Amino acid sequence: MACPRNIMLLFLYCSLLVLVTSEDEKVPEEDEFQRGLRIGIMKKPKRCPRESKSGDMLSVKYNCTLVDQTPVLPSSMFSFTLGEDQVIAGWEMGLLDMCVGELRELIVPFKYGYGELTVGDQLPPKAPLVFYVELLDIKDGEPKPNTFNEVDSNGDNRLSFDEVARYLRKEGIPDGEGDESHQVIINEIFKEEDEDKDGYISHKEFQGIKHEEL
Repeated sequence: MACPRNIMLLFLYCSLLVLVTSEDEKVPEEDEFQRGLRIGIMKKPKRCPRESKSGDMLSVKYNCTLVDQTPVLPSSMFSFTLGEDQVIAGWEMGLLDMCVGELRELIVPFKYGYGELTVGDQLPPKAPLVFYVELLDIKDGEPKPNTFNEVDSNGDNRLSFDEVARYLRKEGIPDGEGDESHQVIINEIFKEEDEDKDGYISHKEFQGIKHEEL
């Protein structure tokens, strides 16, 4: 009669072992500061005639610490264009729809900050950061160049072979030999861009700056 009892004890032991092993092998919960960007509004003016948007030139005052309040960057002023990848992703997302005079606290996980970058003893790798950012001013950003209009010299809303050739000369791109000649370059451009093969690149067909020459 001892065997069944031993078998039962062995079964219970194995079951407990599986449970303990399963608990040990669970992926630990992600640190709260790594889950995502956290935005806190510390101060907001009563009147807000204009909110920040992508393409705006923003002037801000900010400082930066680790989550334990260890200083990383001293208080500074900075101007940049929102939406142009001039700042970290945490700022790109965290400073949208902001009013002049508004103060925000941004808790930025490393994936939206400086990643695995290390700067001396101040910025360890994969460090979540806390920014206090005050928006001082909003201005219209610089308009993006319209390459299509620059090439379309006669304004007929389509690009001809001659117009592209003139643009290459205007931009000072040398007319080399072989694969570097304007003839070969333009043929390649039209091969890729002129979808209906009518000898012109329409505004619809034009996909922006696909080539260094355009």
